[in-house]
Amino acid sequence: MKFLFVLLFFIIANFAYAVKVDSALNDATKSLSEGGLSSISNAEKLATSVTLAEPKSKLAYWLKAQSLYIQAGVGFELDKIDKKFLDEAKARSLLIPEDKLPGNVLGLQSSHKDEQFFLVMETKSSRLFVFSNLAGVPKLVESFYSSIGLFGDRKKKEGDKRTPIGVYRILKELKNPRADGFLGNTALTLDYPNAEDKYSGRTGHGIWIHGVPSNVHVRSPRSSDGCLALANADVGELKKFIKLGESHILIVSEIWWLSKKDWVEQDKRLRNLFSVKYETSKKNKTVNANEQKVLVAYLRVDRKRPSVAIIKNRKNFYREYWIENNEGFKRHLNER
Repeated sequence: MKFLFVLLFFIIANFAYAVKVDSALNDATKSLSEGGLSSISNAEKLATSVTLAEPKSKLAYWLKAQSLYIQAGVGFELDKIDKKFLDEAKARSLLIPEDKLPGNVLGLQSSHKDEQFFLVMETKSSRLFVFSNLAGVPKLVESFYSSIGLFGDRKKKEGDKRTPIGVYRILKELKNPRADGFLGNTALTLDYPNAEDKYSGRTGHGIWIHGVPSNVHVRSPRSSDGCLALANADVGELKKFIKLGESHILIVSEIWWLSKKDWVEQDKRLRNLFSVKYETSKKNKTVNANEQKVLVAYLRVDRKRPSVAIIKNRKNFYREYWIENNEGFKRHLNER
């Protein structure tokens, strides 16, 4: 009997490891929305696999229930209790373009010693994307479901329960950030407000990337006080792509997905601009070698907000804020 229990535990543990919960939930949601008996059956199978791998995922049970109702030909009506499931399902059903590149991420340093990763949070889709730097071109390597502020994004003031948009450095890791476990067992702090936030009069503090209570899998798409809340396991995975004190996250309402041709054209234009500006600095003999600038990335936040150039010299990283309009590029702020 004891041997049977151990064997069963081993099988379930390995099955849970094999099933990638986030991807399976996304696929189950998409299959259910497609309709058709084969898609509905696939949704049921995927949802069932998640219930075994992650028993705390209430969405998985909900998706399985809807699939079974439809296959049984039983009519049902959705009510208020279904809203949180519908909201999460809607967020998970948004398609990620496979043949396009993010127009928000340009100017990636084409030559670097270590592998670089860039985090982009799109509040519209409740997705946190991880891009690698493949010879100066962003390549999507991972994405995570993430909750945002209860009242959406574009934070303006302390206590408004909104998530800020902008570029923020990931500063440090906090273990057990809240005694009652409501924020999970790990939090990654961001340097909100940045220089542009302060210049524009935005207030608040304590914007983190953190986990969730141990008795749930994830929270609803809009449910935090302004932070980004991920599944506890996903916070652990996300840490693999982060260098504390160096890595940045770009938080936007919407990613501007571009064709490769359009992305290359915009990237080339931007590189030419910064090449002229920074090559001039290098040729200036009065500039200290430690002050020579290298563009690491150029991140676009919003058409009404300054874009952010992440600059590196021999000692550290800092940010420059640029305004783009029909007249060209104009430097707005420096932040060291």
